Amino acid sequence: MKTCRLSFLLVVAAVVLAFSGTQVYAASPREDIVQAYFLIKMSNNNYSGHRDAALKELEVVGRELGLDMRSGGQNKQPQIKSDTQMAQAFQILRVARDKLDRRDREHEAGHLEKALHEVDLALRKK
Repeated sequence: MKTCRLSFLLVVAAVVLAFSGTQVYAASPREDIVQAYFLIKMSNNNYSGHRDAALKELEVVGRELGLDMRSGGQNKQPQIKSDTQMAQAFQILRVARDKLDRRDREHEAGHLEKALHEVDLALRKK
């Protein structure tokens, strides 16, 4: 009896959630670029200059696309967290590059590729 009642409650909960009007939010490629920029910026290691080179390329992309790349925060954290953030930023940038509309992709492809290259080099230097 209890398992039947639990099953019924689970089905009801699933139906309520399905029709509750909740929307899944997917970040735009532009938001992804800004998020990756902040992840890289918050890294505490310069990775032999590759971190700064990637930031400069992303700042150019941000300026050209009219993105707000101003940030706050500190970059004092354990190295493992820094490495994880750099790897996460790399993945976000790859996806964002592919999701950009054609005009933006054609216009900013060089800078995004350079930024990806610098992040990749930074991760190899760790």
